[in-house]
Amino acid sequence: MIPKTVFHLCCALAFGWVATAQELPPAQPAPNLRPTLELIYDTWQRSLNEKDLATWQQVTARSRQMETQNRIVSQQLPFPATLLNDPIGAPSLAGLTALGAFSTGQSASSVYYGRVNFGEAAGGEVPNNVIVLQFLKDGGVWKFDTLRLVKFGPDGDLLGQLRAGDLSFLSGPEFQPARELPRVQPPVTRPDFVAEAWVGAVGAKVSVSINGNPASEFANARSSELLMGGVRRGTNRLTIQAQANPKVSDDTGPEIIEVGIYAAPNAQSPAKRVFYEKIPATSTTQTFERAFVVE
Repeated sequence: MIPKTVFHLCCALAFGWVATAQELPPAQPAPNLRPTLELIYDTWQRSLNEKDLATWQQVTARSRQMETQNRIVSQQLPFPATLLNDPIGAPSLAGLTALGAFSTGQSASSVYYGRVNFGEAAGGEVPNNVIVLQFLKDGGVWKFDTLRLVKFGPDGDLLGQLRAGDLSFLSGPEFQPARELPRVQPPVTRPDFVAEAWVGAVGAKVSVSINGNPASEFANARSSELLMGGVRRGTNRLTIQAQANPKVSDDTGPEIIEVGIYAAPNAQSPAKRVFYEKIPATSTTQTFERAFVVE
């Protein structure tokens, strides 16, 4: 089964590795920017809670709007109804402790600590976590992009640093603004079949796209990701772009890269593997023309 994932996909993704339009300078502390960012986030949160699409569009970065729409449509779900009716709520900043804000001039982040409540823990205790809000300057105006929840590990190192007043961990990449500006994806159409790509690419970077739709991206991982635009009946054109990256593995990198495509008539049906290929780990682009048998 390919799961329906809306809020987590729309709001908790890091930026992909693929080259983008503009690389940004190093981030600097920006405490004076934090009130502006909080106002934008509060408006974004309220727009979802009140099912106000016009306001959501006004305060959300265009690149995030299109990625959100494409992810929903690629699951054969209606947009914007699925976004506005997502049962997982956007957390409030009320009661959280601000740890720091950073900006590159074109991207920004604001970091908080406390009981971050997404609404799914009704009746239970909400744990303490760190939440990172990400923003982009879109047309010269700050817009909300995404949020990231950073959970404490079992060793409690991060919690120990917080209690000691040591905020040096905020220099880590997971707390900093985006280093590149993302491209705005073109819209996809409702697919005949919902699909995801599974990639084994330890020590490499891989992008997988189908029929010219936006690519799913993988870096030094064995994982799966929703395939934008899904799979259609008849011939599909699958493009796999690999970039060797031995710096994140060993001196030789992986011997091969594995790519599998799984598809289902809808998000509730069992998925079937319709494609599997091993390709060289060296930097390469390969294209396959296939008619996938799903039903």
